[in-house]
Amino acid sequence: MRKLFARMIGAGAVFALAVAAQAQFNGIVAQPRVFNDHPETTLTITNSNSIPGSITFDDRGATSTGGANRHDGVVSADGGATPYVFSIDTPFTFQATLVLTDGSNSPRKEAGIRINAPVTGDMLFLVNSDAGEIVTFGGGGPFHLFGNNGSGNGYVPGTPTTLGMKYVPGAGGTSQGNPATMEYFATYASLNGGVTVDTGPLAWSNLEGGPTNFTVGVYGQWGPANGADFINAAFTNIQASVPEPASLGALALAGMAMLSRRRK
Repeated sequence: MRKLFARMIGAGAVFALAVAAQAQFNGIVAQPRVFNDHPETTLTITNSNSIPGSITFDDRGATSTGGANRHDGVVSADGGATPYVFSIDTPFTFQATLVLTDGSNSPRKEAGIRINAPVTGDMLFLVNSDAGEIVTFGGGGPFHLFGNNGSGNGYVPGTPTTLGMKYVPGAGGTSQGNPATMEYFATYASLNGGVTVDTGPLAWSNLEGGPTNFTVGVYGQWGPANGADFINAAFTNIQASVPEPASLGALALAGMAMLSRRRK
């Protein structure tokens, strides 16, 4: 009996470990006015606080020009109480569908996905209103230009685009000196006829080989042209996941099978 009980406890621990290994994202933490050069504006945030989910930043009513306001929405695994902090060795996928609208395309309005990494630097995957860029850069992450106005396939404010990324730590763990990869994908009418464009895995180039202690989410940022200008960055179908390691999944199944055999 004691041996059976010990095996049940061991199998339960293995199963719990496998389940815990996969983060269950279930909320979005709104972080308004990360930049706040225009505190006088009227900011309206509509947040589903769910994954899959949606969040919209609507900011307007500036009484001066210059500077910028920025607003973030980052994923959470505790119902939106706190942002989820990823480690350099945490693989993940993230995507969202974005519609960016504004009162004036200049000064620049931008919105998209961002990795906020205070140590290794922020990485952005964004669209912007003036150059029409659909571009990734920053934080030692791979640079890729999907399109811009100059090449005739740039982003036009008011139209939807889906942006996504897949982060994979280096073999054996990025923290062990093996560089990570990032794979970007985008779907937009002027890109490849609306068919999803995928970069394939691209190597991370910073000294650390990836981002450290970071959050993942979406953002909108703008500078007003006049009092009638505004930004509306609407994100829908926000999806985020951390894949369960296959080895832990196999251990969990083995543990459950052992319990099943013992009960017969």
